[in-house]
Amino acid sequence: MRKILTMFIGSLFLAVIAGKAQPGYGNNVNESTDFSYVYIQGDKIVPFYVKLEGKMLPRYGKDYCIISELGPGPINIEILFQLNEYPAQKFTIDVPEKGSRGFLLDKQGSGYALYDLQSKKYLPPNKNEK
Repeated sequence: MRKILTMFIGSLFLAVIAGKAQPGYGNNVNESTDFSYVYIQGDKIVPFYVKLEGKMLPRYGKDYCIISELGPGPINIEILFQLNEYPAQKFTIDVPEKGSRGFLLDKQGSGYALYDLQSKKYLPPNKNEK
């Protein structure tokens, strides 16, 4: 039940963000919507950090991350856990053109996997990188 509620809240959050990214929203009429973004929702128990292509991203919340202004194509991210409670996990995410991807960070055995809210499938960590 908790997983379903978390998925619903994550989907709702993505819908709100996508609505705000529409042309004409806000005061900046030159605002570009040619970018994509990735949203990652954690489990609210284990705080996490995200590295994008080896660069640590700022953390505005301990249980979610929004990676914005992305171009289409694959990106490499690394999920790091507070106090190294779990080993870092590396993932490759295919970013759509002018769109979004939403993921839930879900405990799987002794590590974590990303649950893709669009495809409703798990994206396991990269096998060749730990």
